Amino acid sequence: MATTPDRDPQTGHPDAAPAHPARRRVLTGLIFAQVMIGLSNGITLSMGSLLAASLAGPVWGGSAATLTTIGAAIFAVPLARMVQRHDRRTSLSTGMLIGSLGAVLSIIGAQFSIFPVVLLAFLFLGAMSAVNLQARFAATDVAGEKTRGSDLSLVVWSTTIGAIAGPNLFTPSARFSAALGLEEHAGAYLLCLVGQLIAIMVWWFTLPRGLKPAPDTSPAQSPVARLTPLARRAITSIAIAHFSMVGLMSMAAVHMQGHGAGLTLIGLTISLHVAGMYALSPLFGVLTDKVGRSYTIFLGFGMLLVAACSLIFFPESERGIITAMIFLGLGWNATLVASSALLNDATPTRHHARTQGRSDLVMNLAGASGGLLAGPVIGLAGMPALAGLVFVVVAVQAGLMALSIRRLGTKKTP
Repeated sequence: MATTPDRDPQTGHPDAAPAHPARRRVLTGLIFAQVMIGLSNGITLSMGSLLAASLAGPVWGGSAATLTTIGAAIFAVPLARMVQRHDRRTSLSTGMLIGSLGAVLSIIGAQFSIFPVVLLAFLFLGAMSAVNLQARFAATDVAGEKTRGSDLSLVVWSTTIGAIAGPNLFTPSARFSAALGLEEHAGAYLLCLVGQLIAIMVWWFTLPRGLKPAPDTSPAQSPVARLTPLARRAITSIAIAHFSMVGLMSMAAVHMQGHGAGLTLIGLTISLHVAGMYALSPLFGVLTDKVGRSYTIFLGFGMLLVAACSLIFFPESERGIITAMIFLGLGWNATLVASSALLNDATPTRHHARTQGRSDLVMNLAGASGGLLAGPVIGLAGMPALAGLVFVVVAVQAGLMALSIRRLGTKKTP
């Protein structure tokens, strides 16, 4: 199919907006802050499952990912509206301050073994996850027409550095806790708090005041952000990928610990999973821009199916679990990058922030559903049953999307 320029799906007018003059500075700030967010997320998310399991039993191991994802859903829309009313800097910083409160509550809950406080902390930490997702759209605010997918993927990729290092700090953070006289899990959240505060400082020095989606110069046709078929396809694809990723990842650490794996191996496995989630983002960004949004989404779905199959057939094998976690991260990454670019294409500029918030809300609600189902399903039928559920959900969505493409036609952008 011939390559065509991006067009506003409502007006049909070409979108040839040039790059923002502060593009390099903004991207640099977003990348550095994402490193800090990746470190904070990487060290706390799986540590949270271990903390919850230590306080309330293995059945609560999935509560960390579930409540964090619910928190991300709760804060996604208010933070998106803050972009419209103020700017990206205000929205990102506010979300991270809420996440910092979550880190403080985690330290208190872990130190004094107050499980309800820990659960509340997980909800507030969800704001950090919401900010992590919103930052990818901040990159599109300054990108030119031909680099939108690549710039978005670069910001997603930058999370890799901290996110890979984070899980490998499990053992050092436990020693750090002991040196400070804190409970074993508390030190991880203290390191998380430091990373969060650094990210806020970086945003205030690098993001210009007033940075938000550019005003739409095309004739306004509707003040309501109605979703086009392409936008619905993008949001659904992101939601399915997040459901799969959170569902399988949320219980991975507890599942491995139940089979005798130590903290070092668990940390390595989560690091490899996180590497899959972010490390190849630039490649998927190039594929998204050059080959097409839909084709890259199908590639992501294929890797999610590989991850599910690995856990169906090799649920107790360390190699099988590691393989599954890697492909799970890669599939989520490809789907997220391509679907986010497709959503941006399919939405008029004046509705970008609102639609992005709606997408993140649906995405995180789907992820929370996966986390909520993970513990009971594994408890009743084991990891293969959960992986089988993920396989069915992804396969059905891939089939529906193929039918939609045949009916509506593919949209491929440079």
